[in-house]
Amino acid sequence: MKERIGYIDLAKGFCILLVVLDHVANEGYFWSGNYPLNEVFDQMRMPLYFILSGLFFKEYSGGLREFITRKTNKILVPYLFFILLYRAITWLVQNYTDFASTGTNIAGIWGPLWFLRCLFFMNVIFALAHYAIHRLAGTPIVGEILMAICMFGVGVAGYHVGNWHLNFGTALTCMPLFWSGYFLNKKLHLLEMNIKRGWALSISVLLFVTIHFLYMGDNYFYSNTYSSPLPLLYVSGLAGSIAILLISSVIRRLPIVSYVGRYSIIILCTHQVIITLLVAAKHFLPEMYRQTGLTESLIFFAITVGISILCCRPLKKYLPWFTAQKDLIKIPCSDVDEFLQ
Repeated sequence: MKERIGYIDLAKGFCILLVVLDHVANEGYFWSGNYPLNEVFDQMRMPLYFILSGLFFKEYSGGLREFITRKTNKILVPYLFFILLYRAITWLVQNYTDFASTGTNIAGIWGPLWFLRCLFFMNVIFALAHYAIHRLAGTPIVGEILMAICMFGVGVAGYHVGNWHLNFGTALTCMPLFWSGYFLNKKLHLLEMNIKRGWALSISVLLFVTIHFLYMGDNYFYSNTYSSPLPLLYVSGLAGSIAILLISSVIRRLPIVSYVGRYSIIILCTHQVIITLLVAAKHFLPEMYRQTGLTESLIFFAITVGISILCCRPLKKYLPWFTAQKDLIKIPCSDVDEFLQ
């Protein structure tokens, strides 16, 4: 098995923690939905995930069929498993409990799973374009230029189509971010080099902060609706993501955050149901324990992350095929190096 890249796990950990933070805040903790800090995080976390996904795009000797099979195992199978599980839980709770009396929306527990279906669409779209263009292009450089043009064309189209069913519009809009991750690894070898470039970090942070200072707006990736112009959406998302990657490359590892990043798909799929249950449980507490001040918010956030972490071990041990730890659909080994390892 290939050695994991420590700072990538750390970056993924930062990213998924920002996602959990946002969903905790949606329950009235930390800040209101219009607080500027939340808008900054909104502009950073989703682009970072899309760019991280693009970083690891890889061609396989089995071609497009093998690629889609692998992504089905890693993305689509967990999505289908958790969506069916949570729909069953929702049906049981709504029909056999008085959960509605708590004022909590149990139907929201599968909300974060939209990202997995969106990510699966993005991988398939990118792979289709990549295999087709590089087969038709005369030279590699022509192929890369055509890929860049194609991805930005798809992004412009997605930006204007709005909220298509199953978040397909978001997948189209964010294809340039996915391509950016691919380019950072393919041409700039981001995963291989030892990054010690203070100027790159300074520029990316300055660019990100400047864009938000001059043009702060609400950008909702889930619904594919943005107040930012498309170029600023991409530039600020890329700048913020590069800043987190550079910071992560310096720190390398933080035990809890890196662990969260390594099993980010499990944290993503479990944290919302934990939040929902905690909000419902709070209904039965005395009024003095229902506050949403800073201390209570931090405790709520810490408990949510802690329980999600506790879920990782049993899920990866007993259900590895449904949590992206093992392949449900078997793939013939097509990579000699991986076979030898």
